[in-house]
Amino acid sequence: MMLWQISHANVEFYKDEDGWFLMFITPCEQLKANGDCGIYTQRPNICREYSNDYCEYDSPAEESFDLYFKNHDELLAYCRKRFKKWDKKLKKMEKPN
Repeated sequence: MMLWQISHANVEFYKDEDGWFLMFITPCEQLKANGDCGIYTQRPNICREYSNDYCEYDSPAEESFDLYFKNHDELLAYCRKRFKKWDKKLKKMEKPN
């Protein structure tokens, strides 16, 4: 599933002390030109709970990632290294019935 997800434009994965996360590299469509939220009073809970105490402007977020994958090839290389039987299992799945 992760390889499929990261095959899409502007999608990345990272792992930190809290687990695995899917990251969309795209601005929110509700942001106004001045950076204010256009739906502030009706914003989703995830936005309400978000804290900007620590921001990527302070230092790059990647510095706190244990693992970071920007594209399919990077994640696939990790899978092949991490799971020694990756290619063997994949070939078995590709065989016609």
